[in-house]
Amino acid sequence: MRPQISLMLITIILTTSACNLPSNVPVTETPTVIVLPSNTSPPPTDLPTQIPLPTDTPPPTLTSTPSVPTAFAKDVGVNCRFGPSVAWLAVSSLGVGQSSQIVGKNSDGSWWYIVDPFNSSGKCWVATSVTTTGGNLASVPVVETPQASVIKGTVFVDPRTISTDDCDDDIKPLKITGTIETNGPTTVKWYFKTQQGGDMSNQTTKFDAFGVKEFSVEYPLSSPLTPGTYWVRLVIIDPNSTQAEATYKIECK
Repeated sequence: MRPQISLMLITIILTTSACNLPSNVPVTETPTVIVLPSNTSPPPTDLPTQIPLPTDTPPPTLTSTPSVPTAFAKDVGVNCRFGPSVAWLAVSSLGVGQSSQIVGKNSDGSWWYIVDPFNSSGKCWVATSVTTTGGNLASVPVVETPQASVIKGTVFVDPRTISTDDCDDDIKPLKITGTIETNGPTTVKWYFKTQQGGDMSNQTTKFDAFGVKEFSVEYPLSSPLTPGTYWVRLVIIDPNSTQAEATYKIECK
């Protein structure tokens, strides 16, 4: 028991002595910790994403419906006619793969009036039933049906030469034949005219469609005959004025 008491007393004495140390003994201060920069590089800052500059590539071309009204042949080539029906003469054609500008239509819209595919200064008609279209058709105007006309007239005489032994002989009549061709339905007024006998009576012939019609008349030659060469004419008055001429010869031996 005593040794333990002695040890405790010694510990108390030492502790008291430490607390009474002289004031001039320096006190060691706890050093301030200064954090120096390390050599470790800071994390990289994210750079903004670079947007590539536009190139010189042109923008895509926009496909649009053409504004000009245009006609195309559907499946096969189609006739382009002088007027808006099959009663009119075909003056041109619109082939497969071809197109032509529409410049008009008929009153019921069943035919297009287009620029002639083979003659840009001409016009002709194609049926809407055998064509397809493109462009703006709203402004296509109504075009009046054209006036058909006589495009050709011919006249012949038979025989071309009348030969007789005596100019006082009776000669069989001269046969005069004429043909008239139109480009469409119309009514033609016409007459024959001879140099020796003058004008014959006026005639009227109706054409329901384009085409050729033939007419003939017998013209009696009165005696005595007068040798010479004489003309015969087909004179067309309406719908347009035109003439055709042929000659015959009279010989007396």
